[in-house]
Amino acid sequence: MTDAARLATRHSRDFVAGWRSAWRDVFRWRREGPFAVVPSLLGSPVFAYLPGLSYSDLTGAEAKGMAREMQGRSFNIRLLGAPEAATGLADGAPAVLRLNLAAVRHDVDAVWNQVLTRSGRKSVRRARKAGLVASEEAGAGALNTLCAMVRMALSRHGMPMLPAVLFDALVTEMGARVLVVRGADGRPLASLLWLRDGPLAWVPWSGGELRPDNPVSLLFWTLIEQALKDGADVVDFGRSAKGHGAWHFKRQFGATPVPVAWLSDKPADVYRRYRLAQRVWRALPNPLTHRLGPKVCRFLPDY
Repeated sequence: MTDAARLATRHSRDFVAGWRSAWRDVFRWRREGPFAVVPSLLGSPVFAYLPGLSYSDLTGAEAKGMAREMQGRSFNIRLLGAPEAATGLADGAPAVLRLNLAAVRHDVDAVWNQVLTRSGRKSVRRARKAGLVASEEAGAGALNTLCAMVRMALSRHGMPMLPAVLFDALVTEMGARVLVVRGADGRPLASLLWLRDGPLAWVPWSGGELRPDNPVSLLFWTLIEQALKDGADVVDFGRSAKGHGAWHFKRQFGATPVPVAWLSDKPADVYRRYRLAQRVWRALPNPLTHRLGPKVCRFLPDY
């Protein structure tokens, strides 16, 4: 397999089926064919394939065929583009950032010395020097820590927090795993959730404190180490907008951008479409957003 083909690896059919089931059960969405029917607060429901996924199992031809069948309905479909198209990405355009472990023969030393940038290595060293420790954790405590860290990150971006029961469902039903970084005093500073899907090690959510000792950098390096031990070919650090802070952070770890395409009856630029809503959400008091967030997510087909 070529490096480009490996970077273009989509989610598997089985993974997408499990994901659809978990989200539908948590949010009580009805299903119509392959779509989740997401209710709207203001208008008609949206047929979504599939909320929470940056891309799916669909080829371009399959996605376009489904889009043609949805004419007259409100819908959205996300799919993975071609890695070579990343050179033409405009600022603010969505992409997933992926690290090709197979390209360096799954060698952890090669990843450290040849793939990470100098600033990436420096930030991980600083975290270790400060006594930060990363490990995989399980159980209710790990999920509580994960939720607290992800909530912190989503609040910074003006996004509502998902229900904790969804994270629990992904762990129990799909084998998702939790990584946590703790300070020298044992206090949690960063956490992420990751899942295996065949050759992919994929991160849907991560979060942590923004500190000089870089807990999130240690978190991402530990994910790479875990993915190597687990035999993954590609680490997918999740979706980011080109030029934004998360984009530059993930690029330190040698991640290559792969465009994400939206097929929809509405403008596909969700970052621009929700900009005002994000500003309003950030202005609301935290106790209110913490209470409302899981309820609001039920009505967000673009999540």
